[in-house]
Amino acid sequence: MRFCVALCLAAAWPVAAQHEKEGEKPKHPFIGDAKAIEAGRTLFGGGCAACHGAEGQGGRGPNLRERVMWHPLEDDTLFSAIQKGIPGGGMPAANLPEDQAWQVVAFVRSLTSPAYENPVAGDVKIGQELFWGKAGCSGCHQIQGRGGKLGPDLTNIGATRAAPQLREAIVDPDADGAPNYRGATVVLKSGKTLRGVARNRTNYSLQLQDADGNLHLLSMAEVSELTLTKGSPMPKDFAQRLGKPEIDNLVAYLSRQSLRPPEPKKKKEESK
Repeated sequence: MRFCVALCLAAAWPVAAQHEKEGEKPKHPFIGDAKAIEAGRTLFGGGCAACHGAEGQGGRGPNLRERVMWHPLEDDTLFSAIQKGIPGGGMPAANLPEDQAWQVVAFVRSLTSPAYENPVAGDVKIGQELFWGKAGCSGCHQIQGRGGKLGPDLTNIGATRAAPQLREAIVDPDADGAPNYRGATVVLKSGKTLRGVARNRTNYSLQLQDADGNLHLLSMAEVSELTLTKGSPMPKDFAQRLGKPEIDNLVAYLSRQSLRPPEPKKKKEESK
């Protein structure tokens, strides 16, 4: 049975689209649970994927990985939408057993919640070795002050990106169009050549960061020639150079990078 979380969900429950408030009831135990998320992934693939893509990346239906839309929705709202559908909104009711519906909720929530809040496949330790070794990520990226300066600092990446976004950045770095992160070569009218990443660019000015981390603030009146790379400066061959288990390990390591570590799960009260 097809059950799709439609774009009009936000409009259908405007009261639910609010930020979490103090005193909010505890999350359902399936939220953040590895087994429930994987079970939800299977159920999602049997129905939702036809409209939303296998990983919620969108298709005929909307992209479910846009955190700006889904993060504020309450879990109960998402559950209700899956079970009952949205009359007139192009979304049929799933009418799944309650546990299965919550498994789908857990999977959809994992698409947008910070990576460090959810379990991920892969070995963190091996991923760390890959990051600082074979994969060469540290040549451009820093974690806690160590590494290169050309790429974004990844010290807090697990808290600001969902796991699917981390994986996509590795295997398909051009998927988001590489906004505000383009490789650039600048030839100044003085004859000097600068190479690095164009951070911000307008018709009047350019901010260029070089491989040493230096930021050059340039007036376009100083520029004789500007060449921008197509897409992200990230290597495009990780999917060929690294096997899936290695990519899983890299994602696992990056998912644990957070300035605020995840809160330990509360232990169930021991029965008296």
